Amino acid sequence: MKIINKIKKLSGATKFASVLGKSTIDPDTEEYKSIENITKILLKHGYGIIHGGYAGGAMQATSDTANQYISANSLPREFNIGVPQKQHDGLWDRVENACFTEVSNDIFERLKIVTSGDIVVICPLGGDGTELEETIIFHENIVKMGMNKYGGANEKMTPLIFFQTPNGTNWKKLIQEKMNILDVSIRDPKEYNWLYFVKSIKEFEKIISSI
Repeated sequence: MKIINKIKKLSGATKFASVLGKSTIDPDTEEYKSIENITKILLKHGYGIIHGGYAGGAMQATSDTANQYISANSLPREFNIGVPQKQHDGLWDRVENACFTEVSNDIFERLKIVTSGDIVVICPLGGDGTELEETIIFHENIVKMGMNKYGGANEKMTPLIFFQTPNGTNWKKLIQEKMNILDVSIRDPKEYNWLYFVKSIKEFEKIISSI
């Protein structure tokens, strides 16, 4: 975490967004274009970007868009942070021109870094890795709620925003099914004021503006 904190400081940005999604998304799809627009909106609102760091899919769309925005607006390249993992290097190419953190030794180290944004945005298409990432934030927020309610703490929730498209992952259904099946006290996602499901860029920007 030392290196990402150093990169964040060098960027001059006061807040960062983790943008997470599937590593294989066709550039010609609505989902890919949505990720590009998501990234532009986040940068426009002052967020630096954190992503998985490898070529293809959500990571590529996020990094390339961030690079273009950074260049057009003369921002430090540290606004675009990639998080590599030892097991992936040599198997996957890294995206170009991102600032990379230390190479994580395993998925557990990488998850801690890649999900360290002040907000977390889950892209329209995701796989089991994306599900793992969003689950970490979801669970940490539940723990923070308990600390605030029963321990007198004042923990800040991490906004978790799912972007949905007609042909993408049905994140809302997935979250609802987990809440129905697992042993949890709350069954309605609406009770979590840090949880968002959006279906359009306009709706996404409205939420980003309000956070």
